[in-house]
Amino acid sequence: MTIRRIGGWIGAGLADAAGRLVILSATTAFLARLLPPGDFGATALTLSIVTAFSMAVGTPYEEALTQAKVVRRADLGAVLGLSTVAALVFLVLCVPAGLLLDYVYGREDLHLLLPGTGVLLLAQGPMTMATAVARRRKAFYVINASSIVGHVAGALVAIGLGIAGAGIWALVSLRIVLVFATAASLFWMLGLRVAPSWSWGRLRRFNRFAGLVLASRLVENATYVVYNTLTGALFGLTVLGYLNIAMRLIEPVRGAIVAVTHNLCFPHFRGSALSRDNVGEAAAEVARETSAFVAPTMMGLAAVSPLVVPLMAGPGWTTAEPIAAALAAGGLLALPSQVVQTALSASGRPQSVLLSYVVALVTLAATLVATTGMHPATIGLARLAGDFALTVTTVLVNGPRIGLSPWPLLRRLSGVWLAAATMAVIVAWLGIRLADSQGQVVALLIAIPAGVVIYIPLLFLISRASFDSLVERIRPLLGRTNLAGAR
Repeated sequence: MTIRRIGGWIGAGLADAAGRLVILSATTAFLARLLPPGDFGATALTLSIVTAFSMAVGTPYEEALTQAKVVRRADLGAVLGLSTVAALVFLVLCVPAGLLLDYVYGREDLHLLLPGTGVLLLAQGPMTMATAVARRRKAFYVINASSIVGHVAGALVAIGLGIAGAGIWALVSLRIVLVFATAASLFWMLGLRVAPSWSWGRLRRFNRFAGLVLASRLVENATYVVYNTLTGALFGLTVLGYLNIAMRLIEPVRGAIVAVTHNLCFPHFRGSALSRDNVGEAAAEVARETSAFVAPTMMGLAAVSPLVVPLMAGPGWTTAEPIAAALAAGGLLALPSQVVQTALSASGRPQSVLLSYVVALVTLAATLVATTGMHPATIGLARLAGDFALTVTTVLVNGPRIGLSPWPLLRRLSGVWLAAATMAVIVAWLGIRLADSQGQVVALLIAIPAGVVIYIPLLFLISRASFDSLVERIRPLLGRTNLAGAR
């Protein structure tokens, strides 16, 4: 697999991210006009807990299956069987956890909301197992297509329930239906026919790798649990609702970029590791190439968040605007760490990833506690601090384990980051001025293409190498011959 091919797949992944953003933004725009911020905060709380459970249900074996040289149908059945048992165990745990949340936050619906949300765990195992199969087959377009199918199905159900007056359950149904529909479409598109079975012997060869991945992923997702729980406890569920709106704008794009980058780069880095090539150098090159796409995307979102949040959520959600901008900027800082972590995992060193997530979690929690009583915008800065700590630890401490030279990598990235940050400042100023005179819709329609026009010459002036690689990735889209060659 070549870096050129990865660039093409990442372009498709960004299209998937754009589709997710449009679908979720439209759904959120509708539901935010029906429900108060407190309901969004309660939903964020339950989803963060269920998401942490879902990591334990399926994700560790997804990585183990992807890395293994040989995987048989019986292995898939054993993984599916274990994930089903785990899903049922965590679903039962949701009941007492929901009662505890009711007591802590003074609500009367979390004891039903948490188990109701936990139903999605039953589809989490099949979805992650099918994703592993797709990654082994390099069927990345299937992953993108099934994701869009899931998001469309979830949005339609959520909007339907919102119209029917289902209240907070409309918010919860979005995620539940999304996971079930994505899993079903993956199975159908891949032609999978796997039944769950119990065979601990077949799982034994995957368990060491899966256990290490599980530890790092649990800490990674504990970050979301701690983030939401501390925000709700220190700032209140209303502020947590503002955070949830900001995350609904930023996380679909950020999550898609992380998932696409990991899924596409893992086999590339795995091949480099098996052939004893310099995995660190490959990771540095991929980080630079992907940053040329991702940096303007995330900083562009940060710049237009004062325009998008009012359009998406309506009046009364102004507090979410600086939070969304900080979350987007954090996505820019976190990308290099995601690439290096994928390289570490592909090289058989998933334990090295754990330290980075622990440092990021401690930094996030400490910053939240230290800013208690300040403006709610500081909760966005807490996530930004955590993302910065994540990248610094991953690149400086763990990168050398795979032959990565940290400072040359940071020099490669600095030009892209500077160009994207400069573009964001200009676009933010332009958007605010236009919104005052022309309205938010016109300002947004002008600001987005203006960002593209501004970023490209800035990148040319600041980082010629990154500009050349960006043009090389875009060139296949300009003609059939080149497009065919890129495939």
